[in-house]
Amino acid sequence: MRVLFTAHGAYGHVLPMMGVARALADGGHEVRVATGKALCPIVASLGLPAVPAGMSDDTLVAEAHDRWPETEHKPPASWVARMFTDIAAPTMVDDLAPIVASWRPDLIVREEGEHGGPVAAAAAGITWVTHGWGSPLPSRTVVEDLARGVEPLWRAAGLAAPGPDGLYGAAVLDPCPPSLYGEEGPPIRGRPVRASAVAASADRHPRRSLSGRPLAYVGFGTVPLYRDQPELIAIVVQALLSHDLDAVITTGDAQLARRLSSLDPERVQVEQWLSLPRLLEACDLVVSHGGAGTALAALAAGVPLLLLPRGAPSQARMSRACGARGAARVVVSGPVTPADFDDALATLTADDRFRAAARQLASEIAATPGPDDAARFLHALVGDHKTRTRRPPPSSPPPAQPGGSPR
Repeated sequence: MRVLFTAHGAYGHVLPMMGVARALADGGHEVRVATGKALCPIVASLGLPAVPAGMSDDTLVAEAHDRWPETEHKPPASWVARMFTDIAAPTMVDDLAPIVASWRPDLIVREEGEHGGPVAAAAAGITWVTHGWGSPLPSRTVVEDLARGVEPLWRAAGLAAPGPDGLYGAAVLDPCPPSLYGEEGPPIRGRPVRASAVAASADRHPRRSLSGRPLAYVGFGTVPLYRDQPELIAIVVQALLSHDLDAVITTGDAQLARRLSSLDPERVQVEQWLSLPRLLEACDLVVSHGGAGTALAALAAGVPLLLLPRGAPSQARMSRACGARGAARVVVSGPVTPADFDDALATLTADDRFRAAARQLASEIAATPGPDDAARFLHALVGDHKTRTRRPPPSSPPPAQPGGSPR
């Protein structure tokens, strides 16, 4: 079976799918990953063939601000969905067309924010499914709005839009722990798959704290809209130090890295990229923006969270869910003062119920079927689809009668 994974060119879009991609490849299937050019080396370091397709994060955001100048002063929640449907998706459709035509995959697996893959699949008559990010899937109302948003994309390809009920394809692989959906359950019935943090070979090992103090990890992801917040991160690190926690921070901002390191070189470690599974083994707390990758990695390690969502709808859903489950303290989106963060940190570190809830979620995640199970499911799904859509062989002509031609 040939499987093409499609993802927007950002770590948080690509990496959640790599566990299933690796499981398929290890099972003898042919796998390719179509994503932004900058992410192709990361995919290749995981032993998977990558082909460039789509836009980078920086280019996408710049194009959105250029096309809609008002977005410079509006919260991301009001326009990021349109950015993916109106700007990123058409480029991905164009880039995927020759890949699909030449390689002819049997299945396309797209991440939930990548909307070009489904159009390319439908145009070629290929089965497609959705792999969630790991945050709770959106409500029916949001899905209906999203379905309306992609209609022009499908019409431009000469295809009928799938509507809300068909927006996620033949199946949904959902890494979000079921208990994060609460009593009502998920709005979209998906197949649970354990979130798997895949470490690239270039990952650095974190320096272990030698002070004996508790250790906190601070990470606001890799998306430019949310990661570049030096004043907020400085407030966070200063508060951690004052509460007698050492800190490990990941940031690509060299100036911010120097500023943070100068606060206390013995207690503050700043890196551009680290392997979260290795780091979280030593952590007592994680501070983040509510991105699914960081939050699920922390919960899988049984580490409680202090969440400061920065405006993405998926961050808000994840933060609400973790707060309701009792595994996180959430500081609402918007400007954060030192007093706001200090109060939240004091509550979190003084109440053992947060850690207990995080450990319960760790057990839940560990018991969820893994990527190998998802790979077997996808293989069966494609086989079932081919069986149902296979045309019957042409009937044999009746035998010729002596002295005449077949009737």
